[in-house]
Amino acid sequence: MKILLILTVILGITSCASPSDPEKQLIGTWVLVEETDTFSDDIEKIPIGETDAISDPATKSALKSTITFNKDKTIFINQMGNEYDATYELTDSILTLGFREYIIVEIDKKKLIYKNKDGLFNTHYEFKKVE
Repeated sequence: MKILLILTVILGITSCASPSDPEKQLIGTWVLVEETDTFSDDIEKIPIGETDAISDPATKSALKSTITFNKDKTIFINQMGNEYDATYELTDSILTLGFREYIIVEIDKKKLIYKNKDGLFNTHYEFKKVE
């Protein structure tokens, strides 16, 4: 009987532990590694992040798309050399970047995938965290 009571208490405590906070996981710099959409196969996709043909390291890094999430709910976006400052908000699985809304598909310590909320195409953006 004591064992059953102890197991019940342990299971109760572990089930109440909240999963890691997605907003805390967002903090940091993320680099875009893949962009996928619902275009049909006969439409040629423009590759993202394929800068191997460029020899200048400064040009290579400028052509990457990155997002930096800060604790004060501001973001810095470098979209292939075009830089923007904005704010972000995370409510449930809805990520608002400036005035655009996205749905978070997956987030963990090293990977972030979100998609357009109301876009014409079902575009998914996959980022990896820069260490």
